[in-house]
Amino acid sequence: MNDAFEHFLDRSLAHVTRFNGKPQHFPESVAEHSFYTAYFASVILYFLRNAGEEVDEAKVMKMAIVHDAEEGFSGDIVNPFKHFNDQILSAIASVNEQTIGFMFEHLPQGLREEYINIWKEESVQRTKEAQVVKLADRFSLVSKCYEEMKVGNDFFRPIYEGELQRIDKLNYPWWQKIKADIMPPTLGI
Repeated sequence: MNDAFEHFLDRSLAHVTRFNGKPQHFPESVAEHSFYTAYFASVILYFLRNAGEEVDEAKVMKMAIVHDAEEGFSGDIVNPFKHFNDQILSAIASVNEQTIGFMFEHLPQGLREEYINIWKEESVQRTKEAQVVKLADRFSLVSKCYEEMKVGNDFFRPIYEGELQRIDKLNYPWWQKIKADIMPPTLGI
């Protein structure tokens, strides 16, 4: 079997359920979350383009698609455990970096390296492209929480409120240029 074709057959991210420690009305897979992250990134890119901000749009879209690719190997590690202390967070980051290659092992070397490099870039959040993806990731989280809250699931309210506050406090210069185009005038939480 051709390696690229074998890669196309791997749908592991469609079977990794996010928020596996919380009751949900609408379970969300990592693949579904990655779609919304990429979609929201494309909307953010529209506003950045209109504000005259330069950004590598193709890189943003690829990065959004692979930003949680390691979860095909690790699964979704619940946030309270993942962020329990710096030791655990560091250990998880180290294992993720060591194993991310498994998710792209059947791709041609050049493409595998490209995906690993943009995954690493997103992880450290130093570039505008990585920051855009992280913001889109946060919006994906907010929309998931909002959907659950709309049907009465208050387990997601603290996550929703915390993410909205984090988004509101972001101080990236590019975000300040487009924030009013996306965020409501008051958070109303």
